[in-house]
Amino acid sequence: MAKKKRHLDHDDALFEQYDFDELKEELNIVALAKMQARENKPLTDATHLDANEQKITSFFQDRLSSVKQEIYKKVASYDHMAMRVSDITTILAEAKYASEEFVQNITTFQESAKQRIKEIKHEYSVRKDDLEKFKAKNNITREASYPNSKILYIGIIMVILLSETSLNAYFFAKGNELGLIGGAAQALIISLINVVSAFFLGGYLVKKLNLVKKSPVLKYGVLAALLSFATVILFFNLLVGHLRVQLGIDPDAAYVEAIKTFMAAPFGLNEFDSIILVIVGLLSFLIAFTDFYKMDDEYPGYGQLDRKYQDALIDFNELKEELLEEIEGSSKSILNKLETQQMTSKVIMQELMEVPIFRQKLQDHAREYFRYLNNTYGSMISLYREINNDNRTDDAPAYFNEPVSLENSEEIEIVDDQFKKDLQEYQKAVLELPHIIGEQKLKINTTLKSVIAELGSESDMELNNG
Repeated sequence: MAKKKRHLDHDDALFEQYDFDELKEELNIVALAKMQARENKPLTDATHLDANEQKITSFFQDRLSSVKQEIYKKVASYDHMAMRVSDITTILAEAKYASEEFVQNITTFQESAKQRIKEIKHEYSVRKDDLEKFKAKNNITREASYPNSKILYIGIIMVILLSETSLNAYFFAKGNELGLIGGAAQALIISLINVVSAFFLGGYLVKKLNLVKKSPVLKYGVLAALLSFATVILFFNLLVGHLRVQLGIDPDAAYVEAIKTFMAAPFGLNEFDSIILVIVGLLSFLIAFTDFYKMDDEYPGYGQLDRKYQDALIDFNELKEELLEEIEGSSKSILNKLETQQMTSKVIMQELMEVPIFRQKLQDHAREYFRYLNNTYGSMISLYREINNDNRTDDAPAYFNEPVSLENSEEIEIVDDQFKKDLQEYQKAVLELPHIIGEQKLKINTTLKSVIAELGSESDMELNNG
């Protein structure tokens, strides 16, 4: 194959040209022409190309077809690039109607938001109404007083329970056949009795005295119950002290003997461990009693109703924040989309603007190369005929004087004038896109502010009405 010495475009090896002398040798022009001339071929009366001329023709025709196929591939790639115009069209359409799309979405969202506000407002209104009726019924004008969290108070109760159990376990272990484990079991039961009693008295019974509207029967009944329970707790812990003494004397009969000694002399404890045991029990009861009393508002039921109201208020405020976040998120999403579309359209437009340049460049080179191939083909045929004519003894065929040309060597239409015109229109539209997007952003932000103001106003109104 003859080497291709030069090409028309240094960026495109498709249009490389042959070295004439090397191609002449490769096609064996001189030898074939002389060989045919010695036999006076082609005949003088021949009208068609001989076999050697046809071989030369086939060589150039194949090269022409190969180049055309590659050109068609390039044109197809340009057509594929040109299809990105549809992306520009889509972006322009979406940008022009972005605010309308946002309004449709936000309208649907707004209706849903109003329904959610209505539902949670109803819950809030019920809770507030219950609280106001309770306050009016019980002549309460102050705010409810209770800790924000009960964790600290519950922690204190657990510390008391564990501390009393651990301390009492030591005292009971001295008189228990199971030792520390048996003592701990007994101590735990006693501690639980003290804590449960403290819960009933401090968390429930004593608060009955704070009722504004209470009958004398209730008042004195509660006082009597308090005194009775307080006495029971005192005697219970004294009985525990007597039990501790008897466990040290006779563990098998300790329970019966403890009751006897307690009935005979409840305060007759003369062992230091027993006295400490009683003091620890009573002290634990008093601390637990105070803890349970302060764990909620001192007025029975007031703290519970106020917490329900506060929870409903928190839910209401959280809903408003959630709705605002959803609205702003929707707005931010579509605004970001517009920014992205603007950048994308610029990139696509830059790519598309190069397509006509590539097409024109390819068409110019193809046109020049086709002429080159045709001329080179004509030169090879002329050389063959000239050598043949010079070396034969008769006259050459008359067709030797006729010019030759490659079939299908006409130009390929590569430049798309209509696309160039359309591209100019699209370019104008893309240049207008920032202005269009600016208007859409303004409409979206205006709609956003209006919806936020309306929901906020409705929420505040609902809250006040509630």
